[in-house]
Amino acid sequence: MEDVIERPVTIAQVARDAGVSIPTVSRVMNGSAPVADATRRSVLRSIEDLGYHPNPMARGLSRGQSDTVLVVVPHITEPSVALRLGGLIAVLRESPYELHLVDLERPVSKRLHPLGEIVQRNRPAGVVIFSLPPDEADHRGFRDAGVPVVLVDAPSDELLSDTIDDVAGGVLATQHLISLGHTRIAFVGDQEETAIGVPTSADRRRGFQRAMKDARLEVSPQYVRTVPHGTETARTVAEDLLRLDQPPTAVVAASDVQAFGVLAAARDCGIRVPKDLSVVGFDDIYAACLTGLTTVRQPLEISGRRAGLRLLDMLGHRPTQEMPDLPPLKLVVRDTTGPCPSSTAQEPMLAVSIGAAHTDTKVSNRLESASRQAQPIPRRKQ
Repeated sequence: MEDVIERPVTIAQVARDAGVSIPTVSRVMNGSAPVADATRRSVLRSIEDLGYHPNPMARGLSRGQSDTVLVVVPHITEPSVALRLGGLIAVLRESPYELHLVDLERPVSKRLHPLGEIVQRNRPAGVVIFSLPPDEADHRGFRDAGVPVVLVDAPSDELLSDTIDDVAGGVLATQHLISLGHTRIAFVGDQEETAIGVPTSADRRRGFQRAMKDARLEVSPQYVRTVPHGTETARTVAEDLLRLDQPPTAVVAASDVQAFGVLAAARDCGIRVPKDLSVVGFDDIYAACLTGLTTVRQPLEISGRRAGLRLLDMLGHRPTQEMPDLPPLKLVVRDTTGPCPSSTAQEPMLAVSIGAAHTDTKVSNRLESASRQAQPIPRRKQ
């Protein structure tokens, strides 16, 4: 027996059932013009009997305004995007607006439509854009659409936006590893030629290279690996790194998702973390805490909430929530970083006679000490 797909009830069906015209049904729903009480009751009864649910976007367009907030994101399935969306949704659920998502998975050069055109075609009440920097043509499109636009994780001189200093974040992660005695440190990040949106991975790589240069440490070209974003691609390239004649003793990953790939490669190669290899991620998504990943925390959920509150304010709605401060980047030291294997023998407090259990305790104490000493990086706000 084949499944029957039920089509949504249309406004035309409501009009036929109530014995009125489509414009009359529209006037009843929008309250845009007087309608006789008997006619109104008839239309409302048909709406209830048929289970009609008007399309908020079409309904808004018909009366020259919209009930939707358009949210444009890259990589909608990424955990960091989900955390930002969670903060935004927590704000919008208290408003009269519905959230409509547009997921862009193409590099700028291959997009079917520019951001400004996407906004004009959808004609929402307002727009929030994650991690996608608009160009001048996009700004013209926003102005032509006449709707407020808020950016998150994308710098702009024209629009409200919260950003972090990704270069400083790369420095923070790398300095932590250098403080633990590591000198052979690798970087695993996104393929920069086909990046979608803001070049966060490239900026974090620059921070990594800056910290190494400041410490007078050489960065071998074979220690810098960029691949298409994802856990499996990071895992493959990390396996190559770990099979080098002189493998790195530590890896800075441009995201937690890629750090998980590095950890998986270490497990496959029989390399112990953090005894033989230290790994630092970036983002501090939920899974980072569950896996004990040392990472650089950025305010993902808070940035989503701030964007929602800003947009509602621009739309003339007074939110019930207060605007939270945007905290600085913070190094969160957990279980995946420890002293460089080649430097442990030089530690004065690690005697040869100390057993494995005591060695683990010493490493844990070092991590706690490093965590206390880490200084947050001030945010860069646009």
